Amino acid sequence: MTDILAKVRAVALLLPEVEEGADDRQVAFLVDGTPFVRCDGETVEVRADDGWRRLENGDATLIEDRVARGWELTAPARLLEAGGR
Repeated sequence: MTDILAKVRAVALLLPEVEEGADDRQVAFLVDGTPFVRCDGETVEVRADDGWRRLENGDATLIEDRVARGWELTAPARLLEAGGR
């Protein structure tokens, strides 16, 4: 497991109704069955306003913000209305 994946996992699994899914090629974090983070080897991407954005291993606060924003863009309205994160 990469260091960035460990950081992403720690943040993502704190968010409401997040599940981790994996196959032999990719790890993904999903809310309501839809991925908002996907990890393929050393590449970690998070859902952004304009598509998917690659995350770099660095500032933990930046990683946390981007993962949380990806969740917000993907989560169903019932979770956002309930207060979200």
